Amino acid sequence: MPNRQEHPVLPYLLLVLAIATWAGNFVVARYMRGDIPPLTLNFLRWGGAFVVLLPLCLGKLRSDMDILIRHWKWLLLMAASGVGIFHSFVYTGLQTTTVLNAGLMMAVCPIIIPGIAYLIHRDRLTMRQFMGIVASVIGVVFIITRADLELLMSLKISTGDLWFLAAVPMWAFYSVIIKDKPQGLSSRAMMLAITGVGTLMMLPLYLWELDRLGGVPINVSTVVSVAYVSVFASVIAYFAWNKGVGDVGAIKAGPFLHLMPVFSALLAMIFLGERLEPFHFPGIAMIVLGIALTTWKGRVTS
Repeated sequence: MPNRQEHPVLPYLLLVLAIATWAGNFVVARYMRGDIPPLTLNFLRWGGAFVVLLPLCLGKLRSDMDILIRHWKWLLLMAASGVGIFHSFVYTGLQTTTVLNAGLMMAVCPIIIPGIAYLIHRDRLTMRQFMGIVASVIGVVFIITRADLELLMSLKISTGDLWFLAAVPMWAFYSVIIKDKPQGLSSRAMMLAITGVGTLMMLPLYLWELDRLGGVPINVSTVVSVAYVSVFASVIAYFAWNKGVGDVGAIKAGPFLHLMPVFSALLAMIFLGERLEPFHFPGIAMIVLGIALTTWKGRVTS
């Protein structure tokens, strides 16, 4: 494993890859909210991811099964926080809140991560890391509000926002306990186990929602949406995020979440024909500055 003190490039590239892949997740969930109920979307997402991972990771799962059994409590916490609870809350929240509000709610996550990291691992936040988090939060707010203070002040709290506020600590907790990955456990075995356990956790909720709301219409939009969140937002992004956080720590990785509105803007340019506006540039600059400050080599590592 690379030495954390050297700040190797690869873990940070993996974090960027994960955020770039997740950038469209909120948009897809919000766009498909009328066709795919939230708990159903989460079940189909992780069920699909499990099917994709099974032939790739089954051998590793078998060889590492004794490790997983010994650390079953950690496995349950990872599956519950990172698969079952977090995304169920996110998709439920996107039924009634906007992607703009969702971005603001997620901006809280890197602020919460240091507190949870301290409670669990006694990881300390340096002043430079604190300044980096503040700078990147300012950048996110700048982009999402289009540098319009009145827009920020006019935002109203909805039920969906409350779901997001409940979801954010779950993701922070998941990111922190990645550090407790058992020694000798392969990334492939870990991912397949978390995905399988998380899908089983979602099964009764899916059946309950299916009984209440009925099935999902099968068309191009629903198939493409489920495929995207299963393969890209789940398999690829989670492998990248887990590896990146495992190498650099949750405190340094947290501000990378603030790149999400940046990649959302880039995706809008590519697929929707939108343009970069003047307010994007100072916002992006503040986010990059915040990430640089947070990941800069300091006296205390996370």
